[in-house]
Amino acid sequence: MSSNSISAPNSTPPLVAISVSFERENLLARGLGLDHLRELLIRVSRPLLRAGVSLAYGGHWADTEDNFTYDLLRLVSAEKAVESERRTAERPPGGVESAAASAQTGRLINHSAWPYYQKITPAIEAQWINVCRIVRVTPSMAGLSALPEALPQAASPDDEARKRQDLWCEAVCLSTMRRFALDGIELFIPDVPQAETIPPIAARIVLGGKVEGYRGFAPGIFEEVLLNLEVRRPLFLLGGFGGASEVLAKALLGEPSGSMPHELTESGQREKTPALANLADVGHILPLPASVRDTSSLLSDLQTAIMKARIDLPAALNCGLDDAEVRQLLTTRNMREALKLVQRGLTHLGVMPAV
Repeated sequence: MSSNSISAPNSTPPLVAISVSFERENLLARGLGLDHLRELLIRVSRPLLRAGVSLAYGGHWADTEDNFTYDLLRLVSAEKAVESERRTAERPPGGVESAAASAQTGRLINHSAWPYYQKITPAIEAQWINVCRIVRVTPSMAGLSALPEALPQAASPDDEARKRQDLWCEAVCLSTMRRFALDGIELFIPDVPQAETIPPIAARIVLGGKVEGYRGFAPGIFEEVLLNLEVRRPLFLLGGFGGASEVLAKALLGEPSGSMPHELTESGQREKTPALANLADVGHILPLPASVRDTSSLLSDLQTAIMKARIDLPAALNCGLDDAEVRQLLTTRNMREALKLVQRGLTHLGVMPAV
């Protein structure tokens, strides 16, 4: 399997990325819990699937309480079952399906970086093959051809150098995975003449997100938002529900020359995530691939992108909403209001049909 960035052809159904993770304390401070976040995720995702839009989500496959991969898998599966029943009921006897009847429900595209995909067994993949396409991002795809792809899942307790190298390799693969999700990818499969195309995302919806205790060079949502801002790919940032999304929303709403939240600085991140020092140590020895940024560069570029975005938020987020609506989306804690704004923006962008 190999890859390269591509542009999605016009006939390819759109792909919308969902960035979400659970930050317990942030939600509890707002009188919300995990069930509220799960409900918001499902209510955002269901209309997209019914409109034929596929969802990109880079979640892992551990069946834990705060993992949303299986929520999305079950949602896609249920929507496809409803679609099948509808198509059977609407098919005229001996006739041809109408365009509306033959429209297909979207699927889940799961971008999975090393080493997380190692936990996806053939049985798991077979179980969900009709609703999910797994895109494995290997070390060699991330430009780490000098390192073996089949690194051990856990180093021995006394091998601290190996642990740090594996952590660094994981961070590089995570960054590469996020760029592939943004740009699209071609997957070459042995004995199959034509490569499979995974299109670039048409938009990204962001809510929650870890600010500390993450894996990688920076909080994942920080990096994903930076990538979107740099190319002005449509971005729906729901800042009212806490986590990394709230930190970014507050930064975007700051004065044009105002200071940045402490969480967006390298010192702020090192205080809360000591493992970043280990990544920096390995980075002095192993060169980063050209497309991957270390913690310092990533946070510096994110601050620069936010400073530019403050001048014209609707243009920077490019989400089909005017200035007042963008500011409302960045701050609202009303679930119904947030959903309405996301759907309005996606409709204006042509990603979803007008209701």
